[in-house]
This record gives sequence, structure tokens and C-alpha cells, in this order.
Amino acid sequence: MKLGRIIIRVLVINIAILLVMVSHIGWASAQTQRESDTIPYLSAKLKQLVKFAAPGNLGLNYFILPNSADLKSIPADPQNPLTPEKVKLGQLLFHETALSINPINPKHWQQSSCASCHFAQAGFRSNLPQALGVGGLGWNKSRHRDAVPSVEIDKQNILTPSVLNSAYQKAMFWDGRAGVNGSNAKEPLIQEFDVNRLKLDGLETQAIDAMTVHKLGTAAIATLPEYQELFAKAFPDRPYVTAEVEDLNRAGFAIAAYERTLLANQAPFQRWLKGNEQGMSAQELRGAIVYFSSSCIHCHTGPNLAITDFKSVGFADHPQDFSGLNLGRGVITKRARDDFKFKVPQLYNLADSSPYGHGASFNTVREVVEYFNRAQPQKLEALYAGNLSIWFQPLHLQQQQVDDLTAFLETGLRDPNLTRYLPEQLPSGLCFPNNDPVSRKQLNCD
Repeated sequence: MKLGRIIIRVLVINIAILLVMVSHIGWASAQTQRESDTIPYLSAKLKQLVKFAAPGNLGLNYFILPNSADLKSIPADPQNPLTPEKVKLGQLLFHETALSINPINPKHWQQSSCASCHFAQAGFRSNLPQALGVGGLGWNKSRHRDAVPSVEIDKQNILTPSVLNSAYQKAMFWDGRAGVNGSNAKEPLIQEFDVNRLKLDGLETQAIDAMTVHKLGTAAIATLPEYQELFAKAFPDRPYVTAEVEDLNRAGFAIAAYERTLLANQAPFQRWLKGNEQGMSAQELRGAIVYFSSSCIHCHTGPNLAITDFKSVGFADHPQDFSGLNLGRGVITKRARDDFKFKVPQLYNLADSSPYGHGASFNTVREVVEYFNRAQPQKLEALYAGNLSIWFQPLHLQQQQVDDLTAFLETGLRDPNLTRYLPEQLPSGLCFPNNDPVSRKQLNCD
């Protein structure tokens, strides 16, 4: 029955798209090639496609990201209501290198932060195939491992996902292990780490557990008057003297609140959605038309252009993943039908960092577009398992369409001003997002 409904929906959507395109044949034939490439013409065509892609009568509004200060319009966990005070505290804690107080090697004390692996200039993810937290040296693409034993390095063996637009994600991590509310509410808990013990959305779950996993703590900032005041304003019910574990949880709540406000709402596509027909170039508009006319929109839809689901599209695993074949969602649910499925990622600000794919198997956005155009899986095990998404089919795009779609993804969806989310300075006075000797020199903190 479910498959039947999917097939019917596919037919309805495809027929609707076909009707839109047919409706323009007469119009387009009456125009010269130059006239049909004008922004008003392309914008009108795109509006119809976007409205067809939105559920109900939501129209263009369905894809609009709210203003970051409009906290009432941003999705939030009921146990962690958003307040300006909490967001301000979270902004500082997210970048605070003074939280890094439990490294295995004392030489790495207070050298990293959440933003070491999720920094604004990289679209709030890392610019490396293997993100480096504690034990990393250097800033941005120059970041590298310290010459210490591997066990002392906080490194990731899968590509670091972005926390940009993460307010629209219920489950975190590529396999969705964090978060019990929303689409995966009935999934089993992860007994190895009891990660969902607090029964929170994935963003809060991840932020709280990251405090321990990444060897962070609040002891070093507890005596700073500014942080004492910030915690008191963000959590009025917090006793003056509190246990470390309670402040770890509160720090996680504040960081998650800040992360929910990280929205790419100044991207050209967002400006266009809000009524600025000049918000996108002609090529970006053509690319958006390709996007909304293809199977892309079936998985990458909504305000953050990502459904809350897990799909198998045959991406290769990370070369540094020593756990063997990565089964993705199947590891969590223990169901064969979920093997090789990974969380659908959001698409904004991809151009700010590379590589791409959970296994870091693509170096450019264009490579990803060409991969989906061919629809030939990198990981043949995913093909043999029979779990590939029904939408993973050749797009049959011409070269110009590939160029246009790449332009839409790279520049049409790029918010050029994500540094507005950075603090001016930290109460600790330390360098951020990294505070190691090499980063301090590169960031002019010394």
C-alpha cells in the first residue's frame, strides 16, 4: 500500500511538472532565445514549479527560512524553549575554547571548541575530510594533526555534517542515532551510550553528549563573572551553586538554542522567495528550474531543503572509517531494509567547504551533480542490498543544465554573511574557534 501511494504521488507530481512545462511552450516559442532567458521569464516559470513542490497552499512560504531573531518561528524542542538570553550564551559557549579542559594530553588544554569542526566560514562544518578537534593544529584548510599518539586526537571518521539550518532536523548524525522525537520516535535507544536517555530532539541530545564526548567542561568558566551572569539570565531556575553535570546539560541546551538560529536566510534563493526577482542571476534561476523539475526536490525539500529521512544513494564510505562496511541507519535500527541509508543533508552553503558525501568521496559540488546525473553507485554493496532510493535514477541532464544546477547549488543557495553569527570576543579572552599555537598565529590572536 505504501509503495502504491508513493507511485501515485510520483505520477501526480511528474504530471504537474509536465503541465507547467507544456504551458510555457507557446509562450517560449513566441520569444527569442534571449527573451526567454530574461529574469522575469525565468522567475515566473520557477514560481510555478516551486508552488507545485510545496504542500497544500503554502506556496513559496514553505521554503522560506525565518529571521534568526524571530525565535517563535524557529522549530524548538519543547524542553528547550528559545530565549535571546539562552541563544547569546550558546553563541559564546559554541566558540569557547576555555571549555576544552579534559584533553588526554595536557598540552592540548583549552585549545579547541565546538566551532573547531563547525565554523561559520565553512558553512558550519569542517573544510577537511577528517575534522580535527582536540589535538588539531592550525586554522581552516591548513588544520592538521599534532605529532602525538592518535588516541590523543579528537578526530571524526566520517564527514562532519553542517549544523546550519539544523533547527529543521529531528535526528542528528548521519545514521540518526541522536534524537527520539519526530520521525524516529519509535526507534530503539542506542544502548552503547544511552545517547537518547533524555528523550530530546537530536540537536539538544547531540549538544549535551558532545560536552563529554569531546572532553569539554564548565569548571574553567564557572568563576568568570560574565558567564555567571549569562547562565543566570539564560536559566533563571539555576541555583547559584550547581553540580557540574547540571551545568553541562545547561551548556548543551544553550548551544543547541544557538545552533537553531543558524539559518541561511540571506542566500540569493531566500531573497528571491521573499519577492526580490533580482535576487538570483539568470543562471541561478535556470538551475533552480532544473532542480525543481527533477527528482532532487523529492528528497531535498522544505525550508532547509532536506526531508527528515534516510536514503541510500550509493555513496562510498570514508577511507578513515576502520569499522568495516558502514551500514548507516541499519546500524541503529538493526533492520536490513535500512542498510546503507544515511540522513538526507541540507544543501545551503555547500560551496563554502569540501569534500562532500558522508564518506568525503566528492571534491566539488559539480562532481555530486554529475554523480546524480549518471546515478551509478560508488558503493556496489548498496546496489546489491536493494535499498537504493527509488529517486536515485539518471537525471538525463544536458551539459548546460548541469552547469546551471551547479550554479544554483553553489551560489544560489549560499548565504554570503554567515560570519554575522560569530561573537566579537569571548568572556575568557581566548582565541576562537581554535586556541592552539598555530591557530593563534594564523588568526592574529597573539
